[in-house]
Amino acid sequence: MADKISRREALKVGVTAAAVGAAAMVPKVASAKAKKDVIKWRMQTHWPSGVGYYKDVYVKFCDRVRAASDGELDITPLPPGAIVPTKDVFEAIGRGLFEISLIWPSYWMGKVPVAGHINGQLFSWENVAEMYAYFYDMGAIEIFREAYGEHGVRFVAPLPMSGLALYSRKPIRTLDDFKGYKVRSTGIAAEVFQKAGATPVFFPGAELYQALQTGVCDGAHWGSVSAGWDMKLQEVSKYIVKPYLAEINNGEIIMNQKKWQSLPPHLQAIVEECANSCGTDFLRWTGYNDILDINIYKEKNMGEISTLDDESVARMRQFSLEVVDEYSKKDPKYSAKAGEMLKDLMRKAGRI
Repeated sequence: MADKISRREALKVGVTAAAVGAAAMVPKVASAKAKKDVIKWRMQTHWPSGVGYYKDVYVKFCDRVRAASDGELDITPLPPGAIVPTKDVFEAIGRGLFEISLIWPSYWMGKVPVAGHINGQLFSWENVAEMYAYFYDMGAIEIFREAYGEHGVRFVAPLPMSGLALYSRKPIRTLDDFKGYKVRSTGIAAEVFQKAGATPVFFPGAELYQALQTGVCDGAHWGSVSAGWDMKLQEVSKYIVKPYLAEINNGEIIMNQKKWQSLPPHLQAIVEECANSCGTDFLRWTGYNDILDINIYKEKNMGEISTLDDESVARMRQFSLEVVDEYSKKDPKYSAKAGEMLKDLMRKAGRI
């Protein structure tokens, strides 16, 4: 009579067999992973490659996506003009000429007026919590996605920075100082300056330094103090104007709509979460470097802080809201909804 196998021995045999079977499967899993197709995208920005945030924010986004997807999604970051001129990025993304971009919304306000609300209005949001509440809690992001979607573009996420600073060759303390003042500006900000008596002018970021140096313009904004600092604007201006024209100002990450729809859910989640992390990176980078740069500016007597008085700030905020209303009339489908949502937030915050 054969010996009976105890229950404990049977379990030991079963566990051993399972372990051997699992081990045998490891090479197959690794092999399947190795054969998985890698999705390769190209990304273009408007940021010059020499600024500090190019690597610390822009390139880092691509690295983060690659790491989070375990190499399944590989995005190559490219500098301005590598594929198309900056002004043509939105259309090129919609046509599928390339896949994704970190860029500035106001460049396509002529095509999509509501893009100005993505940037943010002058003297509206006073902190990043308000901006995020506007986008996500109040639902403005769905307005932007619908509007962009009509052009084959997916709005992925806002890219906040610590503010919108004006570098100036002249002191700005009251609205009267804007009379005859030539300011390099874009989008809704340019229209607010015009209402204040200034003359908006525009040229690409690469020409900004020379324009200030030669007096082609009297002032310019290029994001926060630190963003402008990395463009060397402190070398060709005598004043930094406070308060910020906007306490929070946004860039954006956008991509081709069909490419977005073709992604499996786990890669869509990775792209969105990495875009949100990119926004945190930019906010952190600009916020901290603003502090450092302002300290250097003061310690080395590189220029003066010129403070716009409270009455002028209130007037500028009113001009900003007037422009919001004008765009609401031009674009009732999208800008009117986004504009009313912004005013509702400002009413609740007690600023209008």
